[in-house]
Amino acid sequence: MSLQEQIKAAAIKIIAREGFSHTTADKIAQEAQIPLSTFYDNFTDKEEILDDLFTSEFQKRYDFYVNIKNWHMDWFLKINGILNFHLQEIQKEPELATIILAERVNSHCRERRSLSKFSQLSSIIATILQQAIDEQKIRPCNVEATSLIVFGFLDALIYEFIMTKNLDQLQQAIDNFCLLLKNGLGKFGDGS
Repeated sequence: MSLQEQIKAAAIKIIAREGFSHTTADKIAQEAQIPLSTFYDNFTDKEEILDDLFTSEFQKRYDFYVNIKNWHMDWFLKINGILNFHLQEIQKEPELATIILAERVNSHCRERRSLSKFSQLSSIIATILQQAIDEQKIRPCNVEATSLIVFGFLDALIYEFIMTKNLDQLQQAIDNFCLLLKNGLGKFGDGS
C-alpha cells in the first residue's frame, strides 16, 4: 500500500466514524501513524482526500454503468446488474459507502464538483429506460423521474446495509424492486 493509499484508508476510517466536519488532518495522520507533516506532503487538506474519494468512486460507478448500458441484454437485467454492483461495492468497503451516503447530503459538500458528478449516473439509468421505450420493451414513462426512483432505492439500499448488514434481506429487496419495475413498466401490465 502506497503512503497516499495509507493516508486515504485512515481518512476513510475517521470520516466514517466521526463525520467529515469532525475529522482533522491531525486525526488522519494519527490513524495513519505518520507525522502531520507527511500528511501535508501528500495532501493539501482533508477536502482533497474527500474529493479524491468521490472522484474515484464516481469513476468506478460511471465506467460500470456505461459498460452495462452498452451490453446487449434486457433493460431489466441492466438495472438489476447496476443494483447488484452497488451491493457488492458497499460490501467491499462499508465505511466508504457510509461516507458517500452521509456526505452527499451535507451542505458543505453540495458544491463539490467531484460529488455533483454522481447525478450523471441517474442520466445513464434514464438512457437505459429510454432505449427500452424506443425498443417497445416498456411503456412510455418519464425516464428522468423513474431513474431518480432507482437512484433513491440505491440510497435506501446503502442505508439499510449500513444499519443491518442483512445481505439476504437486501438481495431480496433488489429482486422485489426489479420485479416491481418490470411489472410496473411492462407494456399492458405483461411485465415485459
